[in-house]
Amino acid sequence: MTGRDRHTFTGLYPDAHVARLADLFAHDTVWQDAMARIRPGAMSAVYFSHRPGETWHFVKEEQGVRLRPGPAAGPDFAFCFTPGAIDELAAVDGGIDGVAVVLFDLMLSEDPARRVGFRVLAPFWRLVRHGHLRLLLEAGPRVLAYGAGHGIRTLGQLRAFVATLRATAPEEVAPHSGGC
Repeated sequence: MTGRDRHTFTGLYPDAHVARLADLFAHDTVWQDAMARIRPGAMSAVYFSHRPGETWHFVKEEQGVRLRPGPAAGPDFAFCFTPGAIDELAAVDGGIDGVAVVLFDLMLSEDPARRVGFRVLAPFWRLVRHGHLRLLLEAGPRVLAYGAGHGIRTLGQLRAFVATLRATAPEEVAPHSGGC
């Protein structure tokens, strides 16, 4: 059994999908390898489409990334995961590049059952300090080719794209009316 199949945290979280996402970060070696590049203290706001009204957050700790209930203090990103997106992320077979490409595809998906809502909340240079740019560059040529295929070939273009993502209304990630 892999970390993607385990559901170690089912008893600690309100449902199997929330537990599955937490388990990916805590136990899957690919996800752990990716998150090793992120500086401790970095946080992201997390919402779940099937759990409206709940706020969660990822926090990078020395021993890994943990999913915790409640709002994040100074998050870098906001994510809203659907059960379908969690299932697709858990099914990725491959390295960091495979996970990154699937995550980007889910962020761009028009299908509400599989879309990952996403917003950049931090300024570009905080993302650099927290290791997110390093992670993107070290994810490999497949990720860089994916970016190039979407018009992002230079650091300047990436910075402009981040500025565009920061302009996304918070309601587009997790509307207060319930869900993503």
